[in-house]
Amino acid sequence: MNRPAILLILAIVASAPALAAKVYQWRDADGNVFYSDRPPPGNIARERTIKPNVIGSSAAARPQPTRTAAAKAVIYVFPQCVPCDEARAFLDANKVPYEVVSTDEGGARVEDMVNRAGVENLAPPVLELDGQFFKGWQRDTWSNALKLAGYPLDAAPAAPR
Repeated sequence: MNRPAILLILAIVASAPALAAKVYQWRDADGNVFYSDRPPPGNIARERTIKPNVIGSSAAARPQPTRTAAAKAVIYVFPQCVPCDEARAFLDANKVPYEVVSTDEGGARVEDMVNRAGVENLAPPVLELDGQFFKGWQRDTWSNALKLAGYPLDAAPAAPR
């Protein structure tokens, strides 16, 4: 092996520790975990060292990024609707942020939802995620849709009454 090749290999090996990054991890009062390259002010954070993945670094072996919960959840509820209450309890138990639009208030939002979702099989409640509508409270359907939208679901689903 020639001298330049040996020097190149030594330079790469010597620079490997510099590629490791310091990361700080902490939990807030609600139990949410945060990571940052700077520690939070006034909080005690655990310092972690993240090393680059050098094995399996091809594009095929690299993990694909997960989708963040960017889909805005809107639930259209009807008055005196038990399934609407069960669906809201499920969303609340899983800490899914959502906006409530009540049909008893009427208005352009409800009319717009009916025009976009269609009136066929329009069973309450209606969940809207990224312009997709899920009509009627179906725990499995809603769970799958929310998971695909990036919401981590932890809580046991609400039991039917």
